[in-house]
Amino acid sequence: MKNTWALSKILLFFRRRGSCSLRKGDRGAVSIFLIFVTMVVFSIMAVLIDYARIAAFEWRTEASAQTSIRSIMSAYEPSLQERYGLFAYGQTDPALIAEEVLSDHAPKGAEGFTWVTMEVDQHSSSITRPLGRLEQFDQQIMEDMKYKAPVQVAFELIGKMKPVSGAMQEAAQTTELLNKVRKDFDKRNKELDHALRFQKQARDEAVSSDIGHRIADDIRFLYSDDPVGSISFASDIATQYADYARMVREDAELEEEEKIHGSSIKQYENGARNMSDSIRRSASRAQGRHATQIDRSIQALQQARILNQQMKTTIQQVRASQQGEGYNQVNQSSVGDAGQSDVSEKLKTVNESVDSLVLPDSFFEEYETELQKQKTSYALLDSEAGSFQSVVGSALGGGGSASGLRGAVTSMWRLWEQYNRDYVKNPNNIITDREAEISKLKASNNERRRLEKEANESLNQVTSLLSTLTNMDQSLQAHRAAYQDIQAKAEAIRAYNQKPMSEGDYSGRIKQDPSDAAEQSMEGMDDLYSGLGEFMVGARERLYRNEYAFNYFTSYDPTKLKGLFTSKNPTEELIQSLSIHNQELEYVMYGYHDPMKNIAAAYGEIFAMRLAIRTMEGFVQCAGGAHPLIILACAVAKGFSMALSDMIQLVTANAVPLSMYTPNIRLSYSDFLRLFMMMHGDKEDMLIRMLALIHYNTGIDPIKQRTYGEIHLEARMKLWFLPGMMKMLGQAGALEGEVKDGYYETSRVSAYSY
Repeated sequence: MKNTWALSKILLFFRRRGSCSLRKGDRGAVSIFLIFVTMVVFSIMAVLIDYARIAAFEWRTEASAQTSIRSIMSAYEPSLQERYGLFAYGQTDPALIAEEVLSDHAPKGAEGFTWVTMEVDQHSSSITRPLGRLEQFDQQIMEDMKYKAPVQVAFELIGKMKPVSGAMQEAAQTTELLNKVRKDFDKRNKELDHALRFQKQARDEAVSSDIGHRIADDIRFLYSDDPVGSISFASDIATQYADYARMVREDAELEEEEKIHGSSIKQYENGARNMSDSIRRSASRAQGRHATQIDRSIQALQQARILNQQMKTTIQQVRASQQGEGYNQVNQSSVGDAGQSDVSEKLKTVNESVDSLVLPDSFFEEYETELQKQKTSYALLDSEAGSFQSVVGSALGGGGSASGLRGAVTSMWRLWEQYNRDYVKNPNNIITDREAEISKLKASNNERRRLEKEANESLNQVTSLLSTLTNMDQSLQAHRAAYQDIQAKAEAIRAYNQKPMSEGDYSGRIKQDPSDAAEQSMEGMDDLYSGLGEFMVGARERLYRNEYAFNYFTSYDPTKLKGLFTSKNPTEELIQSLSIHNQELEYVMYGYHDPMKNIAAAYGEIFAMRLAIRTMEGFVQCAGGAHPLIILACAVAKGFSMALSDMIQLVTANAVPLSMYTPNIRLSYSDFLRLFMMMHGDKEDMLIRMLALIHYNTGIDPIKQRTYGEIHLEARMKLWFLPGMMKMLGQAGALEGEVKDGYYETSRVSAYSY
């Protein structure tokens, strides 16, 4: 702008003078002015040229640094990339590569004119972030699998599982509900058995007191009078009392030496006193034991009522639980076909039938009232026995009356007859009626026991097979060294990442009770559908990690186990097949450093999944059963039997139908493994095991292999013009570098990560 202003002033000067010629005295001034103008223009152009050269120099320095680090990081370990799709720096010295690249960007002794000359003062490079760091390894897996992961495979698996999602949701809740209620149902009925047993024992205490036989042998005592004689019943005291009173009166009128009834009077009084005392003692002893047994019966009844209420609470809690989100997410997905609604409806009917197992509160209230009445009934008899003893004591000596004694005996006799009718005599008395009612509650027991026995037989076969898998120690010594080596490598990686020790991700052993095992298998299905549901809402990282493991690590050939399932004797071919090289994926999933435990864990989970699906089918097939617990036992028995057949089919053909309701959908061994990886497996543990296998298979320690490179480059360029002016610009913040001794100096840091 200043140069333009000066030129305009010069032109204005010439116009005013009106002539193109200058006076002789003005020529020197004009020359100095032109020189000044030329100097200003030159300075500006010099600054612009060097500024442009600096900008180009900055770009070349940046390009040199980037090219250098890319060239350095291109020297990756080929065996890792080819076998596992991983990148880690190799053995070449990065400084040599950087030197070669920089010599091409800043050639020494270059001929010809060069606008931008770059002189490299110094450079340094570093390779960091080992592949053994879990976050680095995981990041490379994500990078590799986001282009390769067959997402459609995951959707295919979800599509396969969708048709049974609704039925499995109902079956899982129904199994949990019935199994939990079953335990409280049996406990409640056991307590009711105790209540009935204690009630019977109370009755037996009353009968064993023999009080009924001591009161009277016949109702005729109410209308007869007998002479004084032996006293065998309480009624004899009443019937002989008139004769006794007569003899007392007659002897009372005679002198002492003239009394003639002394022995008879004494016989009567001793007999009456002994009989009343005996009845009183027997009644009192029986009353104490009778009351104790009734109290024990009431306590058992109250405990049964608590268990009955617990059953009711369990039903409410299980039905109110929100454990079906995964099932709903899969069922509502756009992949696959919907399931059969009629199957779910049948399962809902079974679910609703559980309510019939709960007794109404009125049952317990009526039963407790009944027990209290029985207790009171005998207590009244005991009280009446005490009153009778008092009446007899008062009547001795002749001061009583036969009618009073008859009344006391009659009261005892009526109370005993009432107790006898209610609790002892009749075939349909209160106790027998209650016993029949309680027996109805246990009417399903025999059929349940038979079905549970069938299920136990299948369960024993499965546990026997799995135990055979895990108890082949002597035959597997040749493979143990490899597992120990891998374990050492895994522990080193774990320690490097400062992660706690872990051994085995799968702790689910098959429970010994068939119904418990069925419920456990349903819980596994809950976890499976939760994992599938998470994927539906975006858990892609887990899918990528799982697919990486599936693509790069070997899994076992299930047909190798055919001989073991049929003959239960391990063949030489089976033993040789248990090398770690044939079951890497199973090790990654479960983490046992043992040749057989990972295979056993996989087959244990497969059996559990088959048991869950087959139990669901069993519920539908057995839904016509009258008693809910018979339906449960029937479903579990069928589930175990069919699941065992599925295992044999899997090792024979490496495929089983998903369900009898979806015959066209088949699952292979690899499908099961992919499903299980969605269901469980700790991220860090799986990464550690994969790194240990990579180290074992390649001999390359991932802790020592780096994945991140960085180069620091310092360069300079000779300035052509006015370095002082450029230095001023640098101090003003217009330049990134700085000017020293006529050179422009700058530095760059460039990084690259696999």
